[in-house]
Parts: sequence; C-alpha cells; structure tokens
Amino acid sequence: MLTTSFKHIAELVEILVQNNIYNVVISPGSRNAPLIIAFDSHPDIKTYVITDERSAAFFALGLIDELQTGVAIVCTSGSAPLNYSPAVAEAYYRQLPLLVLTADRPSHLIDQGDGQCIRQYDVYRNFIKQSFTLNALDSIEQSTLAIESLLCHPQGPVHINLPLVEPLYQQKEYTCTHNYALKLQQNNKLSVKEKKELKSFWNESPKKLIIIGQMTPNKKLQQLFGTIAQDSSIAVLVENTSNIQFFNKFCHNIDRVLALITEDEIETYKPDILISMGGAIISKKIKAFFRQNKPKHNWRVGNYLLDEDTYQSKTKSIKVPAEHFLEFISQLETKNISNFGNKWKAKDFISQQKHLNFIESAPYSDLTVFDLILDTLPENCNLQMANSSVVRYCQLFNPVQSITYYANRGVSGIDGSTSTALGMAVANPDKLIVLITGDLSFFYDSNALWNNYLPSNFRIIVINNNGGGIFKIIDGPQSTMQQHIFVAPHNGKIEHLCKAFNVEYLYANSISSLEGIMYNFYSTNSNKTKLLEINTSQVVNEQVLKNYFKKLIE
Repeated sequence: MLTTSFKHIAELVEILVQNNIYNVVISPGSRNAPLIIAFDSHPDIKTYVITDERSAAFFALGLIDELQTGVAIVCTSGSAPLNYSPAVAEAYYRQLPLLVLTADRPSHLIDQGDGQCIRQYDVYRNFIKQSFTLNALDSIEQSTLAIESLLCHPQGPVHINLPLVEPLYQQKEYTCTHNYALKLQQNNKLSVKEKKELKSFWNESPKKLIIIGQMTPNKKLQQLFGTIAQDSSIAVLVENTSNIQFFNKFCHNIDRVLALITEDEIETYKPDILISMGGAIISKKIKAFFRQNKPKHNWRVGNYLLDEDTYQSKTKSIKVPAEHFLEFISQLETKNISNFGNKWKAKDFISQQKHLNFIESAPYSDLTVFDLILDTLPENCNLQMANSSVVRYCQLFNPVQSITYYANRGVSGIDGSTSTALGMAVANPDKLIVLITGDLSFFYDSNALWNNYLPSNFRIIVINNNGGGIFKIIDGPQSTMQQHIFVAPHNGKIEHLCKAFNVEYLYANSISSLEGIMYNFYSTNSNKTKLLEINTSQVVNEQVLKNYFKKLIE
C-alpha cells in the first residue's frame, strides 16, 4: 500500500483499523499532511473533510453517537487544536471515544516565532482521559497505549500530539505484518461483600428511587427495568435523554411531577435509597430537591471518568455496568412492601392531565409549537435536541415511543448541536435525523452547513424567538438593566444562510401555517437538507410558560 513515508503514522493507522476505528474527520492543513495521506490511502478508512475544526469535532461526536464506535479527528498545528476544545470537553463529560490527532512542529521550534506554533502537548489537560506524544522511536508502544486508553471503560477522549519534521508529503510502500488487535477487559461483577451490603439495605428500605440520566438505547436495560417496575416500592424517574420508557410505571416528566409535590408532602416522596444511573440530568428542580432533602443512602451506579456526587449525598459508588446491577437487584425481595413507586406515578398521571388541559387552550407560543412538533415527528427518527430552552421544553412532554433522543448534555453548550446532528445523519443515510434548535444555537454553529455532506435525511427546525429564550425564563436576567445583553436579539436572516449553503428553506409563524407545512417538510421530494424556521418572536413565551406551571399547582 502506498502511504505516507512516516512509518510510525502508517503503523498508527493500521492499529486503528485493527481495533475497528474506521471513521476519520479531517480538517485540511499542511503540517498534518502525513496523517491526511495515511488515512486517505488506507482502503478500510472512511474520511470526511470539514474545514472548520470546531464543527469537525462535533460532527465526529455525531458519528460516535450513531455508530457506537471510536472516531478520530485530525488537524494541523497551532490554533487548530484549540478549536477542537468544546467538542473534546463534551466527549469527556459524555465519555465518548473521540481520538484527537493533532500535528505539531518539532519541539525545537516551539516559542521561536514560527507560524501556527504553540505549546500543544497536554493542551486539553482538564478534559481529556489521557495525552500522548507520538514520535518515531516509540510509536508502537505509545500508539497501542493510546488506543487501549480510548476504548477501555470508562471510555473518553484521548489526545495524540504528533511533532512532524519536513518534508511532509513524501510517500512510500508499507505492508503491515503485525497483529495489533487489543483484548480489553471490563469489571462487570459485584463483589460478595457488595452484594451482602446492598441486599441488606435494599430489603429493609420501603422507599427506593432510581433516577436515570442520559443513555444510549439499550434493549437489555429496557427489559430489566420492566422487571424492576413490578416492585411497587420503587419509583423510577427518567428524562427522554435516558431512552428508557415505561409509561404505566415510570415518571417521564420530572419537573411536572415536582411542581405537584407540596412542602407538607416532601417526607412522603423522599426516598430511603436514591440510585442514580447514566449521564447528565437536565432538571435543575430534581437536583435542588435531593440536595435539600437528602436520602439516607445515595448510590451512584456505573463506571465513570468522574466520581460525581450530583445530589451532594452520595454514600456509595458501585462501579459495575447498570445491567449487572439491575440483574442483581431484580432478584431481591423487599421485606417492607410499600406503594412508594405508585405514589410518584400518581402525581405523574395528575400532571399529565393538567398538562393536556393547559395545552388545549394555550395561545401560539414556544410551548404549543413544541407540542405540535413532537406530535408530528415521523416514527423511528432520531431527535437531536439543542441546549438551553429547547431541551428543557422537550422534557415537559411525554417521550414518543419510537423516537431515540440525543443531546450534547456533557457540557450542555450551544456550540455544536447542528454539527453533531449532521454527523448522525451522514453516518446513517437510511435514518431520518431531526434537529430542534433555537436561533442563537443555530447561528452559533452555522458552519455546520459548510461542507459537502448535507444529506436528504437531515431536517433542521429552528425556533426563532429572536434571542436566548432561556434568559427570559430564568429569574436573574429579568432583574437587571442588561437583559438585552443576556437575551441578545439579532437581525440575522436564517433564509439567507440556507441560500448560501443550498439548504431547502420553509417558514411558519402560526400553528395553522405550521400544520400546513409539516408534510412537505418531512417528505422526500428533494435531495436536499431541509430547514424549517418557526418564528415566535412576537409572543411573550416566558409568560405562557409561567402560566403553565401555575396551572400545574392549582
């Protein structure tokens, strides 16, 4: 195979291939020429070329979400690696296997006035699983260690910095004769001591609550939770990002339910044992509830990079996969039988009816727009929710059973939702990918559309309320003279961006116009990405939402 003349880079590529890493997102440059040549020359590697490094890295996260495998990103030296930082941080807090390959100048040129030359080693030190420098002399050992770190659990981003000397563009024949496939092991068993301790607490506790954060779809977990749900002493709270659904037993709308719990009822709904699983929880209300009303026992289940104590009451970290833990507790019997789980679910049923009553008579607003959008989502699509107000509005509605929910909830920034959704769409052209985003998030990541991969299975819904809607909802900004700065109204034209990037554009500014356009929006009558702008800028959306929560507690 004709590839780069840098043997240690050719070997690195072969190690990736032998460990099932086949997708690479490249941002053009010169110092990374040997990497570009090596990846593009390998017959098993699929390369994507995206100029903007920030967008490229978030695009790679979308590939990881859809393919459930490691993905590499490649850039040149200097400021380019810094543009990866937001997505690297997101990958770290979501534990995604993102391999960051940054070309570098040789060490004797650092801080000597050369262009695109900065101190790159360990540049992501606060949000990286591990960093390596790859030179020719120790290439095999370092490359193998890096890929092992990337793929072993808990997973997370790994950085390889590659100082390269000129000339950079030479090519040479290379044939791999080695087996670089890694055998990775994961601890997935509870110890005898742990089992004994957990069984004792479990059997004696009549009030148990499991809260599930962000997870990828998992059929085995869904089945196990179906068994767990039969125990009436267990309450289960989920957000739609958990992709766990059990409508007759679980509470799917945490903020709605909490709105109905009065001060006098707190002891009734406070668990003896709180068990948390999965990634980030969106609801600030549930975090405040458990921080103020601490359970006797708080167990964190799973193998994580960070030993988080979200509810500030953790008593035990159980470092095994959620499936193994659930298999164990599903076999236990509770001696003190209670209706604790049923009580939580009863509140959920009441909140659901109040929700429906309010929506039925609510005026045109962000809230009613979300109701229509979620109700008209095509079956079996993937939904990417942008951050701030979008992901929070979605939590007020029951999840759609056939939909898989995604969001960048590691850091929860607005900077890469479109790029991530696009990566998912490109990874699976047979699956419809729908992104719901706000106007600021869309403009912030508009370079997501600056590439040659905009597919016909990608739909973008931009809810344009002319600024950061979240800052109209939360109390702080409204009490200041600088509210206009927090909200950041603008004169940007979404339609013009669509024309610039050859995206099909549709527009609605009322429920009736929105209803009339949804069929065309989702139809496959063109080979373009489609964008629907929904204008709600003339509506006092924050007042509608406040009225909504008032009605819940009446």
